[in-house]
Amino acid sequence: MPVAPLPPAAPPPAAAASTGKPALLDAGQKFEAMMLERLLASARPPARGPEGDWRAMADRSVAETLARQSPLGIAALLEKTVK
Repeated sequence: MPVAPLPPAAPPPAAAASTGKPALLDAGQKFEAMMLERLLASARPPARGPEGDWRAMADRSVAETLARQSPLGIAALLEKTVK
């Protein structure tokens, strides 16, 4: 059975291609949010169905809010390293 070729990769967004401080701060905040979301999700037993969906959305919202406040300092550290 022949395999269909993969489509060409999409070019990166302009903000992601930029190495300026705003892009690094954004990347750091997204990384912190991802880490916090995983931490929150692992802090309780998994739920299935609608309850699991609501928990996942709540975890993501809380994680993004915390990441904007940068409690882990990853975003600030990335921003400082680029001069």
